[in-house]
Amino acid sequence: NPTEGVERKLRGAAARVVANMESSLTVPTATSVRSVPAKLLVDNRIVINNALARGRGGKVSFTHIIGFALVKALQAMPDSNYGFGHDDSSKPVLHKPAHVNLGLAIDLAKPDGTRQLLVPSIKGAEGMDFAHFWTAYEEIVKKARGGKLEVADFQGTTISLTNPGTIGTVHSV
Repeated sequence: NPTEGVERKLRGAAARVVANMESSLTVPTATSVRSVPAKLLVDNRIVINNALARGRGGKVSFTHIIGFALVKALQAMPDSNYGFGHDDSSKPVLHKPAHVNLGLAIDLAKPDGTRQLLVPSIKGAEGMDFAHFWTAYEEIVKKARGGKLEVADFQGTTISLTNPGTIGTVHSV
């Protein structure tokens, strides 16, 4: 089941780290931003899209590629997919999900002209090759745009990806 995982109560030093982290939420933060050359990413996307145009059709976006890279990074560093919460008695717990369920932020126009941001997830993304990931990505976006999302589509998300670059955002916190 893609929404399963293991929760472990945090005690001792780990529980103290949680207390310190929670108290740190009131401290001002600083952000560091680095520009990374992406010429190879741009070139490879062109090659992929040219091949798709000659074959089965469709297009690959930068978000497809970055999302798949994020999933692969989480496979290499699974601790980055862990979550934190509290159990029924408000004790801190570390949640180690069984899968990478990648949430995709999808901006939709509502009938009244306002916007709505939905974040359903691709379940079990770590077990997919790029073609399956691309297909699952497109299917979840199609479901969102068609108003066909169900509660299960939102459950179990372990990490989310958004693309604010489409509205001109360079970076944000």
